[in-house]
Amino acid sequence: MGTFNQTINIKEIIFLTANNEITLFGTVSRDLLSYETQISINYSQLNRIINTLQGKNESFEIAEMFESRSTQNGQVLFYFDGTALNNSEIDLHNFSQNEVLRQIRA
Repeated sequence: MGTFNQTINIKEIIFLTANNEITLFGTVSRDLLSYETQISINYSQLNRIINTLQGKNESFEIAEMFESRSTQNGQVLFYFDGTALNNSEIDLHNFSQNEVLRQIRA
């Protein structure tokens, strides 16, 4: 069997300052199959995603697109809207190298 090319179209990235987990929301596509997903990533993976998105969207400053909002308990919530980009699709292999992706399922 051959390997499949999987991409994710990033819709949102959300994380709190007091939490080490970052949640990425998007649509995963593999050949004719596509599905909505939530993936828990770490800061190394986030940096790889930001760098990849920056390379694909040179007219945007990706790091500056993160909005911060204060919560009631004094934490700061960071939010990124990927739908504002011209190209928010990246290869899943770009940020899953040597690390297991944990999809959140209900």
